[in-house]
Amino acid sequence: MLLREADRTAVRKHFEDLAGPVSATLYSQQESSLVVPGRTPCPTCPTAEALLREVGELSDRLTVKVRDVDEAPDAARDAGITRLPAIELTGVAKGRVRFLGLPDGHEFGSLIAAATWVSGAPLTLSEDATQQLSELRRPLHVKVFTTPT
Repeated sequence: MLLREADRTAVRKHFEDLAGPVSATLYSQQESSLVVPGRTPCPTCPTAEALLREVGELSDRLTVKVRDVDEAPDAARDAGITRLPAIELTGVAKGRVRFLGLPDGHEFGSLIAAATWVSGAPLTLSEDATQQLSELRRPLHVKVFTTPT
């Protein structure tokens, strides 16, 4: 178990706000003791999978799928996955949220919040942010980069 019981309880409580079903797809790769030419190892993939499966057990509204990019390279290519591990969250809200790398530390909280957002739960935004978003007239692709501290 990666999460402490207190964290599991907090995530369960947060997931009570899920307005609809959420799908979390992990694009990952199995560990190998062999060095395969052209294959970049993913040392954090096993931990990302264990964490996501553990989080998936905390709500019946969250479905976890794991796609091994070596076994199903077309699925990763079609989704535009170029780095591992990658977690893609989708729900009834428009769009999707994608996390690259292991979502630990502050990124874990962002993963849980993003699951709530894609479920269709209402967002609490400032008036200024709401106004600016209402003025958008076409789809917007946003990338946010974080680093562990």
